[in-house]
Amino acid sequence: MDVKHAKNLISSLFANGSSVSGKVRLWDGSEISFGKEAPTFVIHFKTPEALNAIWGNLSTGFGEAYTRGDIEVEGDLGEVVSLAYKEGLFSKLSPMQKAHLCWFNLRQKANLKQTKKDVQAHYDRGNFFYKLWLDKGLNYSCAYFSSIDDSLEQAQLQKIHHTLKKLRLRPGQRLLDIGCGWGSLVAEAARSYGVRAVGLTLAENQHELGCRRINREGLTGRAEIRLQDYREIPAAERGIYDRIVSIGMFEHVGKENIQVFFEKLAELLRPKGILLLHTIARLKPEPMDPWLKKYIFPNGYIPALGEVVEAAQDVGLDFSDLEDLRLHYDLTLGHWIERFEANATQVRKMMGKQFVRMWRLYLHGSQRSFRHSRLHVFQLLYSMGCRKDWPLTRDRLTATSLSEFSSYGDVR
Repeated sequence: MDVKHAKNLISSLFANGSSVSGKVRLWDGSEISFGKEAPTFVIHFKTPEALNAIWGNLSTGFGEAYTRGDIEVEGDLGEVVSLAYKEGLFSKLSPMQKAHLCWFNLRQKANLKQTKKDVQAHYDRGNFFYKLWLDKGLNYSCAYFSSIDDSLEQAQLQKIHHTLKKLRLRPGQRLLDIGCGWGSLVAEAARSYGVRAVGLTLAENQHELGCRRINREGLTGRAEIRLQDYREIPAAERGIYDRIVSIGMFEHVGKENIQVFFEKLAELLRPKGILLLHTIARLKPEPMDPWLKKYIFPNGYIPALGEVVEAAQDVGLDFSDLEDLRLHYDLTLGHWIERFEANATQVRKMMGKQFVRMWRLYLHGSQRSFRHSRLHVFQLLYSMGCRKDWPLTRDRLTATSLSEFSSYGDVR
């Protein structure tokens, strides 16, 4: 692609103006500006091939070229992602490109062996890596902010209790946490609510550190973390769980296993038992972003809300409540980005320069997906059979005073 052709293509994208102000710099140093205000960023295409790549596939082309360093962004990387959303650049794919996206999302199946491999690829990058930018409890999911001034530690603890309050826990009950991460919720549920809690993870690093944490905090016998898939829970545990919670794990289930997931949970729950599912979701079905699926979450699938609701209903789960935490994830990611950038030098020494660029784009891209309502975070509440004792208002369902609870300790 020559410079003249490149200028014409870029100018055609913004022929009707742009709500975002920026600048594109080509490999020969020439620049094209757009928007009405001073540019908030400059996208520098260092080679013609980098520009060619984004015409072939915007997400993968930009992501790979940015990771390699063939595209540089001066200024706010998040605003570059906002530009794509606000100007509908993702929707300007050709029919052939859209067909490729659908094929890419359907060609691999998330069987048990593949699921374990995919989960470990993301979460077994080393505990020290995650300690650099997550909160001290290592909660790798959306926090809950009562104020934008809340610290990340405070907001994550609030998320745990916001979730556990919805489950209406009672001492002595059995709680299962599917996708428990490093065990913050499992430990807090056992300590503050007196339940017997079991957490499941497929990541060996999470399992090893979580087990040490349970032992160190004196919760052995009351809390347990297993290296186990939900499909591997033995038949002997059928119908023994009073409560089931799953936070940030459902995105790894895969489209073809949504029904399998709910069938298994329906087997494990006692009659009138309560389920809380916390998941990223869309309002309507769409293919998974190909760059995210290839480099960040192998074989991941972001479900549509309707797919979740229908599958749960088909196994007899009775719907009670739905809450959208989309704005809370925007804030959470803002904290993660700040902490990641503060430790980027250490990450670079551990993982290399290209990894830093890849992870930076992942965090910024995710934040803008929630900010622009492309993604949501839903907490769905169900019971195994209809219950008639639900509170009439959500404030009665989730009212929490953090002074009631001891703050969880550092997982180190």
